[in-house]
Amino acid sequence: MRHDPPVQNTRRFLARPGHVAGHDMRAGDTVLVVLAAANRDPAANSHPERFDPRRRERVAFTFGLGVHACPGETLATIVTEAGVEQLLASGLEPARLVETVSYRPSVNTRIPLFGRS
Repeated sequence: MRHDPPVQNTRRFLARPGHVAGHDMRAGDTVLVVLAAANRDPAANSHPERFDPRRRERVAFTFGLGVHACPGETLATIVTEAGVEQLLASGLEPARLVETVSYRPSVNTRIPLFGRS
C-alpha cells in the first residue's frame, strides 16, 4: 500500500487564509495532496525506496491520518492479507502478476489490470 497506493492524491480546501509550500492562499483555495509522494518521504520512512513488507515503524499515508483517516483501514488490511495468503498458498508466483500489469486510466487512483498489456 505504501509503494503503489490505490489513491494517488486527494484535495483539501483552506478554511482560512494561510501559507502553503511558499504560496499565500485564501480561504476556499484548493490544495492537491499527493499521497503517493508522501509515502516515499524519507522523513517518514527510512530507506523509502526499499520494499519491505515486514517493515517495523512504517508510516503510510494511503489511508489518511488523523481526522481524515479512513475508518476501513483495518478491515481492508485484514482482507488483503487473507487474500494474498490464499494466493500464495495456492502456488501463485507473485512475480508473474506484474509481468503484464497495466493500469486503468484515472486521475486520482491506480486500478491495476492484471494479465493485460
